[in-house]
Amino acid sequence: MMVIPHPQPFTPLYYQIEQQILEEIHQGRLKPGDRLPSEPELSRRFGVSRITIRRALKDLSQQGIIYSRQGKGTFVAQARIREISGFRSFSDDIRARGLTPSSKVVEFTRLPADEGVAQRLNVEVGEPVYCLQRVRLANDQPVAFEIAYLPVRLCPDLDRFDFNTASLYAVLREHYRIFPTWAEAEIEASAASPEVAHHLGMKIGEPVLTAYRQTYTERFEVIEFVKSIYCGKRFTFYVGRQYIGN
Repeated sequence: MMVIPHPQPFTPLYYQIEQQILEEIHQGRLKPGDRLPSEPELSRRFGVSRITIRRALKDLSQQGIIYSRQGKGTFVAQARIREISGFRSFSDDIRARGLTPSSKVVEFTRLPADEGVAQRLNVEVGEPVYCLQRVRLANDQPVAFEIAYLPVRLCPDLDRFDFNTASLYAVLREHYRIFPTWAEAEIEASAASPEVAHHLGMKIGEPVLTAYRQTYTERFEVIEFVKSIYCGKRFTFYVGRQYIGN
């Protein structure tokens, strides 16, 4: 029998079991499509009641981590993201869903701001900006195509960093003393372009949701303008202005 750690104050047993199962998924011991042990088996394994097991499984199911099939059992779901805010960084949103974020840089260039980007960044047309294009992944599965624009004058030599592994916000905080604090986001529905379909493994024309986010310092200086494109049938968004901390 596997014994779970001694309960910490105010940490319910069902939550500890959820975390144990999530850990097995994150470490690859349980993969998408794998069948979980039955409730009686999990009850014996963790040394708790079936009611506790049922509560843990219900929570994981509501998060989209697992799903049940009548007469078949409970299975690990493909990585799905239920509540993307559109405000925080992609990495923060993904971690909040209990998944592991990563990135693959498609292109990182400097270019003159066109009228649309200049307006979003509150800079002059033609001012140099960075354009960072990345495929964003959750548990190594592509879930978003993201294009971020940042003024070069705020973070010179930003292109010396490898954003396949580095966190953009961590670099801004640690190397440039720029602290993302507020964000505004707009959401629209559209169809996947050939480029987006290619990067996200979708069919051309499938529905996507696009979040346009402007990120600000605590004094409301624009830091970045980000266009994040998600597979439309997999996400729920929340909109408005939110405090994202520093």
